[in-house]
Amino acid sequence: MFVIQASGAAFLREGRSERQKGYNVTMPSLTAHQVSSQEIAERIKKVREKMEKAGFSAYISFDPDNVYYLTNFANFVHERPFVLVITPSDLTFVIPRLERAHVERHKVGDGLKLVDYAEFPALPNTRWSDRLQDVLPAQGTIGIEGACPAYLSALVSNPTQVLNVINAVREVKSPHEISRIAWTCDVMTKAFGMMLGAVKNGTMVAQAIGGVTPYFYQRCLTEASNYNVMSTHAAGLIQPPAYTDDPHNFSCLTAPCEPGGPFLGLIAGKINGYGAEIERTFFLEHVPEEARKPFDTMMEMRHKAYSMLKPGAIGSEIDAACQAIAKKAGYDRPLHRTGHSFGVTNHEAPFLAIGEDNVIQPGMLFSIEPGIYIQGKGGFRHSDTVLVTETGYEILTKYPHDKEDLTLS
Repeated sequence: MFVIQASGAAFLREGRSERQKGYNVTMPSLTAHQVSSQEIAERIKKVREKMEKAGFSAYISFDPDNVYYLTNFANFVHERPFVLVITPSDLTFVIPRLERAHVERHKVGDGLKLVDYAEFPALPNTRWSDRLQDVLPAQGTIGIEGACPAYLSALVSNPTQVLNVINAVREVKSPHEISRIAWTCDVMTKAFGMMLGAVKNGTMVAQAIGGVTPYFYQRCLTEASNYNVMSTHAAGLIQPPAYTDDPHNFSCLTAPCEPGGPFLGLIAGKINGYGAEIERTFFLEHVPEEARKPFDTMMEMRHKAYSMLKPGAIGSEIDAACQAIAKKAGYDRPLHRTGHSFGVTNHEAPFLAIGEDNVIQPGMLFSIEPGIYIQGKGGFRHSDTVLVTETGYEILTKYPHDKEDLTLS
């Protein structure tokens, strides 16, 4: 029997003890979606503390996600650059004059200085590179994030060092961010139930997922007074069995759903500025016998990850433990890591992966998604968005996970 929908309110009721420890896992109100000036100021303060520790006289950010994190302005990269320059005393945004009103409309915080340039391309002394030179300090080492393009870093005459300062600050989420991600999880979880509820024998994938995007818009337009379409990039998809051994193969919109499995249903991305994901392996009408062992192995890996997820744990050790279970069951090394984080993106550091010995802290978020993939036979993966608390974890995308509950009839 399939439970069509797990209410987002359920995890909020179960999370009362965590809220008493200071975690705001309640979903934001209509006005609370808007980030406050105090929140932005605290983020900038943390970035400056890391800049000072690294000995930087300035820091240059080009990544649109980092720009959004520090300004609330969501842009996309094109031939007109947006460049954020942070110094110990100033926060300066070099922008196209064309976009000045756009930035003014969405920016949050009183300290952001806007310096605009004429156009791209443009005459000498009116170009974006000229305005960048105007705001960079004459002396000292300048930090540059890894996402900065080579043509930008080549303009800096000071000594430079590549260091992802803002990304490091983003790893531990504030109560505001946690509440925003909890809201995104609620939207995605309920949309996921709607999507799987539309799956029947003969249904085309495109038909089953057709209600997801309208539901996103309905929730954003009625619940997020500051909804910004530029900061929403999310989608739902169903992979029929012939596609599930290839985790990122989404070229199956015209494929029909037929009895058996494994199918993979997923909703992922970011909604109104914050990311999350929910994924489930499911079956239609019956569970093929050959699918039982890999499904059970995936679930064993999943339970192992949860048993280890707590403050002080090491990300690489969780991934190694999951991989050991897969190997013992006779499966090759999994195709991907056990998990990644969320924030103003739906894929970011830190990771639960061999090769990154990060220490897990309260306020971090991870996907828990160890998988088993058998070429030509199918893939098996659940994924949830999970908050690390002071004593363990809180699942923000509560949804049925046993194969009995995930067999659609």
